[in-house]
Amino acid sequence: MKTLALLLFCSVTACSPKRPVESSREISGTQAERVAAVSPLISKLAKLPSPILDAHFVEQQTGDGQLGPSDFAAFYVLIVAPADLAAWRSALPAIEAQNTTPKYVAPKQPHPWWLTHDDFLNLTFYSPKSLAGRSNGWVGIAPDGRIFVYAFTM
Repeated sequence: MKTLALLLFCSVTACSPKRPVESSREISGTQAERVAAVSPLISKLAKLPSPILDAHFVEQQTGDGQLGPSDFAAFYVLIVAPADLAAWRSALPAIEAQNTTPKYVAPKQPHPWWLTHDDFLNLTFYSPKSLAGRSNGWVGIAPDGRIFVYAFTM
């Protein structure tokens, strides 16, 4: 009986789907160090419309890339002078037709720099493609000079 129970337990655990490996990386440091590290990530495809005063970044990875592709979700906050927001708005493309309506998303690990759901409701939205290189997601501009970027793969 014990052998049968052990055999049944082993077969059930061997067939159970395993959760994909999850990891994340964050850019930290002083304000100047964060700006220096984030700026190249968002200026690969286009020149930045104005200087960045502060920046935050975290990227979450689901999957290890070994037994199939991984999915990535990136969260950026760029802080610019409110007077420069018009330049950012004119430089950012509209959200592409195939992209879904922006929905509130937050990093799995809470970060004090990420917006709340209430703040999300007051953003003006654009495509993340020119900043993050990904079509999926959104760029949301707040009137106070904060620019939120959520971009993901699928």
